[in-house]
Amino acid sequence: MMIRLVCFSLLTLSSVSLFAQEVDPLDWPYWRGPEMNGISREKGLPDSWSPDGDGENVIWKSAELGTRSTPIVMNGHLYTLVRHNPGTIKEAEKVVCVDAATGEKKWENIFNVFLSDVPDTRVGWSSVVGDPATGNVFAQGVCGYVQCIDGKTGKTLWSHSMSEEYGLLSTYGGRTNFPVVYENLVVISGVVIGWGEMARPAYRLIAFDKRNGQAVWFQSTRPLPEDTTYSAPAISVVNGQTQFVVASGDGSVYGFQPRTGKEIWKYDVSLRGINTAITFAGNTVLCGHSEENLDDTAMGALFALDVTKSGNITKTGELWRTKEQFIGKTGPLVIGDRVYSVDDGGILFVNDLKTGAMVGKTKIGTMGRGSPVYGDGKIYVMDGTGRWYIFTPDDAKGVKKIHSLRLSDGDVSASPIISHGRIYVTCETMMYCIGLKDVKPSADPIPVLSAETPREKDLTPAHALVVPVESLLKPEQKQDFSVLLYNANGQFLKVADPKDVKYSITGPGKVDETGKYSSPGGNLHAAVIVTAEVGELKSQARIRVISEITADTPWKFDFNDGLVPVTGVGLRYRHIAIDHDYFTALKKDDPLAARLYIYLTTQFTNFPGPKTTFDDSTPAQAFTGLKRYLGLIEEITTQDQGKEKLDPSLKRLQEDGVISQFEWTGNDKIPAQLVIQKGPRKVTGNGVMCKITTIPKGTKSQGWLGHPDSKGYVIQADFMSNQVDVGADADKFSKLADFGVTNQRYRLAMIGSSQQLKLYSWFPHDQKSHEAPFAWEAGEWYTLKLVVTVESRDGELASVCRGKAWKKGNPEPSEWSIEWADSPANLSGSPGLFGNSKDAEVFVDNVIVVPQ
Repeated sequence: MMIRLVCFSLLTLSSVSLFAQEVDPLDWPYWRGPEMNGISREKGLPDSWSPDGDGENVIWKSAELGTRSTPIVMNGHLYTLVRHNPGTIKEAEKVVCVDAATGEKKWENIFNVFLSDVPDTRVGWSSVVGDPATGNVFAQGVCGYVQCIDGKTGKTLWSHSMSEEYGLLSTYGGRTNFPVVYENLVVISGVVIGWGEMARPAYRLIAFDKRNGQAVWFQSTRPLPEDTTYSAPAISVVNGQTQFVVASGDGSVYGFQPRTGKEIWKYDVSLRGINTAITFAGNTVLCGHSEENLDDTAMGALFALDVTKSGNITKTGELWRTKEQFIGKTGPLVIGDRVYSVDDGGILFVNDLKTGAMVGKTKIGTMGRGSPVYGDGKIYVMDGTGRWYIFTPDDAKGVKKIHSLRLSDGDVSASPIISHGRIYVTCETMMYCIGLKDVKPSADPIPVLSAETPREKDLTPAHALVVPVESLLKPEQKQDFSVLLYNANGQFLKVADPKDVKYSITGPGKVDETGKYSSPGGNLHAAVIVTAEVGELKSQARIRVISEITADTPWKFDFNDGLVPVTGVGLRYRHIAIDHDYFTALKKDDPLAARLYIYLTTQFTNFPGPKTTFDDSTPAQAFTGLKRYLGLIEEITTQDQGKEKLDPSLKRLQEDGVISQFEWTGNDKIPAQLVIQKGPRKVTGNGVMCKITTIPKGTKSQGWLGHPDSKGYVIQADFMSNQVDVGADADKFSKLADFGVTNQRYRLAMIGSSQQLKLYSWFPHDQKSHEAPFAWEAGEWYTLKLVVTVESRDGELASVCRGKAWKKGNPEPSEWSIEWADSPANLSGSPGLFGNSKDAEVFVDNVIVVPQ
């Protein structure tokens, strides 16, 4: 089988659209409008309306379209994300298309939410984006399911399960990013915990070719972000260069070249993630946050940046920052020389665009959620509890209220939008379409964007992309690679002539001179790096080659090679491989040495190098972290106490070759410092995978082992919860870990604290899980086995999940320990593993995946 790449073609860029093609000024293809800033150029919009009775200026309303998602309008249709069959076993997420003028449903595209911690009330967090060039829409669901959908028919054209393929994180908070279309790209973003060099969590952006779903570029921000976020990106042209600007989970704002992913600049403002949407005003970027500022303890800010600069512009690019304005969720709105923004507490602030000085503020409610919009000289805004306002700008006070009302349709997270003379107001349980019925829609032209520097002025290649940048293949599949060349301004020049490209690979398989990669046959779980060189330019792409699950290619991971599988998404960094026989012997003879063995193996695995240093000279507080893990915070307060407590155990590890040497090197400036050299010891006994406890935001996680289209298999694995001291008065089950196996987007887990087996597809949803009692203890091995079959029940397909659990060494039970049927069925899904090591490490061994 060969996977082909559709090469890029140059586009004729429109000077009036951020979507790189002509946009109807009456359409609203992005949730913040055609200009990505909440501005409509329309006229003849209502000054008032009423939801009561027949409703003044209400054209139509729909309870089915009630949602937290902001809709879009394109080509006469409204598109939005909503809950499907809320509160039932059949609950899912869906994209709905209706006639924008009447509300009549045209189609719906339903897809399951799976293996996510997001509550059902937060389904529809993101918003779809429309592509005016093709009429297609793109949706990113709360569990990371991304689709390109035909805007006319609702048919899925291509899709990606971003969690299974890339490790996109879906959390309890539900924060889901917004897809963005630019030229032939659609950019998806979120916190990604991937494989290989991307195993460490980071807020990452992935640009897909919108026509075929192949990955074009991959870009990371600073690793280990504090938060998942949902800042909405914006695109504009600055000094002749197109910029894609987004705020990240690491507390910074970034400017990238949208065609290449190359970073232009970054601005550091907080240690916590930023959720606020980006707004351009010429060469100025407006944004905000509601967390602690980096330079002092003040909370929150609205800030303006000069983005004509490059590099780290934290000091050079900040025009102004008004602290203690908690602009943490809503996007700023720029009208003339004023900035209008709603803070988290429901205060509408008006600031001067040039200086940041406050012009006025007005209390509109108690929660700021949706962003304000502007059209026909009026500002439309609603707070999170349904308080609705229409304002006009006012020179003296900032705004003048001309209308207000209170809606009682649940919480409001969506923003109003404006299209074809109509305003769409979205609440949790109702959507209203309002407008003046006898007014013909009209709009002023969208202002002309600043022009890019003509491509012809720089035809010298300065950047190369080998595409697709990421591939998941099966043995004996082939993949065509091409190299795209761009100038320094990030403008596409051409597809490189294969004669000018030197291809090479690291890993199994072969690549020929045309860029055609051929994967080998056999039972493979292999990583491949493809390197393409064009003159002095170099670019790399990554491939995972993973076998199908067949009788000839069964899977088994026993970890005796001392490695966590490199092809496992979300496994490395959060897991290490250890010698369990050695660990068990240490635990019996020297429990402190056993703890040190896990901790030091983690350090040398996740931060490769010949030595590691523990001290408190940096904010990481590495020495305190070591003491905390060992339970010696109070016992070790000086270096001498550290020597007394740790030296005997360190000497044991040194004798056994885990470390080669250690030295206490504290001084007047750093009172306690321990330097440890890595030793030569390898896994010689029973190797196991250990899910570690030392990553606070990663102790509960899932990992994926194969292809999302896998089905008809059995997964089995052995697990143990490490035995830890729970204290004399504590429940002996309170420190047990949780762990499980994943089959076809269902999970069988042993839950320690509740002594249960749990089968589920959507953890927090009370209709999407089933439990059965199962008593178990720490320090003992147990085997879990899960089978999923798709069967017809009551005229529709259901997934029938059957699981077993038993103490290792005992015979496998003849009966299933737990059974559960779920509908709508998940028809396929990658095998995977789950663990929650908040209180104790999880040991995993003998992972087996075979066909049914």
